[in-house]
Amino acid sequence: MPDNLINRITENKRYHFRIFFAVLVLLAVYMILVFGPAYNHPGYDYYFHLKRFEAMITAMQEGTFPFYIDYAAALKYGYLSRVFYSDVIFLPFAALGTLIGSYEAYEVMLFTMTVLCGVFMYIAVDKIYKSSYAAFLAGILYTFSVYRFYDIYNRGALGEVFAFTFIPIVFLGLYYIIKGDYRKWYIIAAGFSLLIFSHVISTVLTFISVVIILIFYCKSMIKEPKRIYYLLLAGVVTLLITAAFIFPLLEQMQANHYRYETNDWTLPANAKIPLDYVFWGLISGFYYPKDISIVGIGIQLTSVILLRIFVKDKSAALKSVDIGLLIGIFYIFASSKLFPWGRFPFTLLSFIQYPGRLYLLVTFFFAVGGGYYLSKIVTKQKTRLIVAAFVIICTGTVIYMHNQNFRLLHVHIGQTNKEPNPSNFFYLNGAEYVPDRIESAYHILFRGDTIVSIDGKAKAENQQREKSVLNINVNTQDADSLELPLFYYKGYTAEIDNETLPVRQSKNGLVQIPVDKSEDVKVYYKGTIIQKVSYCISILAIFALCIYIIIQRKRTSKT
Repeated sequence: MPDNLINRITENKRYHFRIFFAVLVLLAVYMILVFGPAYNHPGYDYYFHLKRFEAMITAMQEGTFPFYIDYAAALKYGYLSRVFYSDVIFLPFAALGTLIGSYEAYEVMLFTMTVLCGVFMYIAVDKIYKSSYAAFLAGILYTFSVYRFYDIYNRGALGEVFAFTFIPIVFLGLYYIIKGDYRKWYIIAAGFSLLIFSHVISTVLTFISVVIILIFYCKSMIKEPKRIYYLLLAGVVTLLITAAFIFPLLEQMQANHYRYETNDWTLPANAKIPLDYVFWGLISGFYYPKDISIVGIGIQLTSVILLRIFVKDKSAALKSVDIGLLIGIFYIFASSKLFPWGRFPFTLLSFIQYPGRLYLLVTFFFAVGGGYYLSKIVTKQKTRLIVAAFVIICTGTVIYMHNQNFRLLHVHIGQTNKEPNPSNFFYLNGAEYVPDRIESAYHILFRGDTIVSIDGKAKAENQQREKSVLNINVNTQDADSLELPLFYYKGYTAEIDNETLPVRQSKNGLVQIPVDKSEDVKVYYKGTIIQKVSYCISILAIFALCIYIIIQRKRTSKT
C-alpha cells in the first residue's frame, strides 16, 4: 500500500471507523455463513428464547401487546416469562417478525446485535482511551470472542448475547462519571437500562464490577461531589426507565413462589469449572479437545493480555486498563473449583446459577486490555496494519474452528431439545418461573386439559380455547370451585356475564375460580394495574430523558 494512502487514512479519523465498520460487517457475515442459521443447530436455550420471541410476535398480531402471556407454552398452561425475563429488546425484531416470520427475524436479530456489539465497543474504547487503533482491535476481539460464540451457539443464551452488546455503554458512562464530562451521566443510565432489559444476572455482575472500579476511584469522586450526585441521578433515572420491568417483576415475586427458588441444581457451588477446563478455556479457539464444551476467553485474548509485560508507561489510562485486567483474573479464579461459592457471603449470589457467566465480564476487560496494550506496543503505521490484519485472520480462524467443535457437540445438545417434552419442560427448560406448587412437567402432561371440580358439584361442559381466552360452559346448582389447566400468575381475569370473579391459586399451582351457577365463563390474562402504570412510567421517563439530552446538547453546542 502506497505511503501517501496510508498517511491519508491514518490522519483522517473518519476513515478509521468506516474501515472498522466494514471489517466488522464482513466478519459478522462470515460468522453467519460459517455457523449457519441458529435453527439448524439450536443451542440449549434456543427454543426457550424463540418461544418468548414468538409470543411477542403473536401478541402484536392479535392486539394483546403489551400485556400478554405466552398462552401456547407448556401444553397451553401459559407461561409469564416476559415479566421475569424482559423482552423489551425484542420489540423492533418482533415487529419485523410479523412480516417475515420468527425464524428469519431471529437471525436478523443475532446479526444486528453482533454489529451493534462491535460498534458500541469501538465507540467506548475510542472515547475513553482516545485511540481508534485500540478501539478497532478491542471491538474485533470482543465481538468475535470465544465466550460470545459459546453464548450464541452452544448455549443459545440470548439474554447474555444482548448483555454483550450493551456492557460497553455502561463502562463508557462510568468513564464520564469518574473522569470525563459528568453532564453525560445519562449514558450510564441508558447502558444499565438496556442491560436490565437484556439480562438481570448480567446486570448484577456488571453492577458489582462497577462498584469495584468505583472503590479504586473513590478518592477522586469524593473530591468532586457533583460526580456522585450525577451517579445517583443516573440510578434514579434508570429505575424510572426500567419501571415497566422492575415493578411487575417485584409484584409477581411477592405474589407467589416459583421453581427458581428451590432449584438447587443451578447453584454456583454445583457448577464450578474444573481446573483443567479453566486451562482449556484459556487456550481454546484454534484447537478444542473433543467432547468438551469449553467456557473461556480463548487463546487470542489470553495472548494479548500477556503483552502487558511489554508496556512501560505509567499513565492513568494504563491504570484503568490494569484494574480491569485484575478484575478479569479474579473472575477467572472465581469461576473455578477453588472458589468457595457454597460459603457466606458468596451464597448471596446463588441466583447467578453458573460461575462461568463471569467470563462475560472477563471477555470485556481482556478485550479492552488487549486493544490498549497492542496500541502502546505497536506504534508504526505499517506494523499496525500488519498486526490488525493478523488479528482479523486469527478471528476468522477462531470462527471456523469454534463452529467445527460446536457441530461435534451439537449431537448431544440436539438430543435435549429436539422436541418439546417433559425432560425440557416443553421448551421451558429449567421452568424457573413456573409456580413452585407445580409437581413436575409429567404432572401437567398426565393432567392434560382437564378442568377439575374441587368439591365435585360443578361440571365444565363445552370447553373451548380461542387463542388467549379459555371459554367454559359451567353446569352447577351449588357453590363450587374449578381448577383450570393454567399456571397461576397474578393478572388473570375470569368473567361471568360481565361480572368479574375472584381468581386464586389452587393447591397445585393452577388458576382456581369460584362458581355458583350455570353460566359461560371467560378466563384470560388481562395484566395488573402495576403492569400498566409502570409501563406508562417507563414511556414517560424515556421521552423525558430524550428531551433532556436534546436540550443539553443544544446548550453544549452554544458554549
